Amino acid sequence: MATTPQGSTSTPAPMLDIRDLRVSFPTDDGVVHAVNGMDLTLARGETVGIVGESGSGKTVTSQALMGLFKDTSATVTGEIRLDGEDLVPLTEAQMRAYRGKKIAMIFQDPLSAMHPFYPVGAQIAEAYRVHNKVSKKAAAAVAVDMLGRVGIPDPARRYSSYPHEFSGGMRQRAMIAMALVCEPELLIADEPTTALDVTVQAQILDLLGELQSETGASVIMVTHDLGVVAEVCHQVVVMYGGECVEQATVADIFRDPRHPYTQGLLASMPSLAGKSERLAPIPGFPPSLLALPDGCLFADRCPQTHLVPDQACTTTRPTLTGGAGSASHPSRCHLTLTEPVREVAR
Repeated sequence: MATTPQGSTSTPAPMLDIRDLRVSFPTDDGVVHAVNGMDLTLARGETVGIVGESGSGKTVTSQALMGLFKDTSATVTGEIRLDGEDLVPLTEAQMRAYRGKKIAMIFQDPLSAMHPFYPVGAQIAEAYRVHNKVSKKAAAAVAVDMLGRVGIPDPARRYSSYPHEFSGGMRQRAMIAMALVCEPELLIADEPTTALDVTVQAQILDLLGELQSETGASVIMVTHDLGVVAEVCHQVVVMYGGECVEQATVADIFRDPRHPYTQGLLASMPSLAGKSERLAPIPGFPPSLLALPDGCLFADRCPQTHLVPDQACTTTRPTLTGGAGSASHPSRCHLTLTEPVREVAR
């Protein structure tokens, strides 16, 4: 660890540092506030999970990190610092130098993410040549090697196969190969196992872990599956209504969930303890991102608003602050929660 001249230790700068990220889109019905003040830091080699329901802002956050809203009608503000460089003010042309080389993304649906008219191997080779001045033959050799590394059998033959000729699991492996072919420092995996069966899901997660160990990349895992988070992540960010409502280590989230929304997510998971208890779904619907309420965004669905005096849940937006107790961690709630809603088996 680095030491300052005075002899005190200094914490290494985070590889990724996001401050007050906001993303909005103009529509015919009004402005959609998709992400509202997102903060996140990520160390090298660390994996953070971003969880939440559909529409919570998970995918929009990851797309903003990739700079996919450049030259669109979307408004992106705040800071996204990758190795100290703020990506938000960069132009689309400048951002192309980062995509693939320093930051890459595994998309949720590889069949639609890949071009249907070009062989899979050729697309991986093209991604490599964008950032490396090599011949087509050399790039093809790298692509074949990468297909082999992600576990695709007979990679030299499969190089010429088209996306529709791959199974779902093989397409996801090919998508991982394309994302990692230039060995990026930051890998964003957007629901990488959603459409796969349980066996293939486990294989994909194991593969990501192995490749992360080889390359030392940091990973952002965007998912709604808390089981995936428990298996592969170090930190967890829980999003709701475009906001981060809780942030903690995986152990703290499962042992001591402090926000009622996080508690609801965990209560809706099947228990691994063998109990035949009924699952407890979260009632109601997420707020409209066109007209966010003044108070807590979760207030209409929260079973604990009666515990907060002066109806603050409906009138005052809570800030992301730590709670009381030694195990406290940031939670966007008016309540000071001291006990977890239940013990969650892992």
